[in-house]
Amino acid sequence: MRPLAADGVEAKAPPARAHAFRREAMSTTFTIRVVDDDPVYARRAAAAAFEELDLLERLLSRHEQASDVTRINRLPAGATTVVAPETFDCLEVAQQLKRKTAGAFDVAYGSRRHRRQAEFRLHRAGLIVEVLDGGLQIDLGGVGKGFALDRMARLLREWDVEAAMLWASTSTVLAFGGPQPGHDWTIDFGPRRDRRRRALGGAFSGSGSAVKGAHVVDPRTGRPAPPRRRAWAAAPTAALADGLSTAFLIMSREEIARCCRHDPLVAAYVADGEHSFVAFHDPSTTPPSTETPDHETPRRTEDRPVRRGGHRPARGLDARG
Repeated sequence: MRPLAADGVEAKAPPARAHAFRREAMSTTFTIRVVDDDPVYARRAAAAAFEELDLLERLLSRHEQASDVTRINRLPAGATTVVAPETFDCLEVAQQLKRKTAGAFDVAYGSRRHRRQAEFRLHRAGLIVEVLDGGLQIDLGGVGKGFALDRMARLLREWDVEAAMLWASTSTVLAFGGPQPGHDWTIDFGPRRDRRRRALGGAFSGSGSAVKGAHVVDPRTGRPAPPRRRAWAAAPTAALADGLSTAFLIMSREEIARCCRHDPLVAAYVADGEHSFVAFHDPSTTPPSTETPDHETPRRTEDRPVRRGGHRPARGLDARG
């Protein structure tokens, strides 16, 4: 089966030594393909990544009554709360995306009630979230899946996995290493999947009417995304790619071009209908950094898994799917 990633994006099938694992979370299907000669070790590494995914769902989902996001959304103006490092990191990415897109991406858009947008402030010291306006409603759905892919990939690297491809349903894909030595992961995308680019250790995400378009509105105006538009974003991290592809659905071509000029590691592709396709700065010949994204708080030493060569996880740890 040829795995899909992003709206109109097709990930090229890897060789037989890539082992596939799946998990349902965040109202979608997450898939990991681990390239490793040892299928048992690959399965256990994927299981560890899926445990991270389950943790993030419990922290970030506004539908979980005990999640950090739910607690934040219940706070009155002026109140503060301490959140988990993962939640804080994801909120930082959300604020970065808001600045990068000049407000076209805003996780607090749902707070709007015929008045100015509700705001929140982050305090790194103490991992504190401060609510500045009453009625704050945060929804991390536009960035949470990509953020989860970043954290899962980080954990796979800690397990000494040298190559893997991860994707969330048909919207966002992240890859590092290659399907075999000397080869890069490649993805096909576009209205007819007639465009191809190398993954190059970064992430790629797509949005469109089939995935998000009917539900995406411009936080700045309240207007819906242009009909029939599809947008794709390439970025060093899946969280950025996820949020940018959503923002590119509603941003003008001039705004998209300006956003790409300000960040040489970001590329955008926009299709208005089947025959209009525009690319904005494609850095596919320059590999993005594969270092740990800035938005990730270092994992506590005692939480790190034992790597290959040490004691492996307890027998019975497994990934579903």
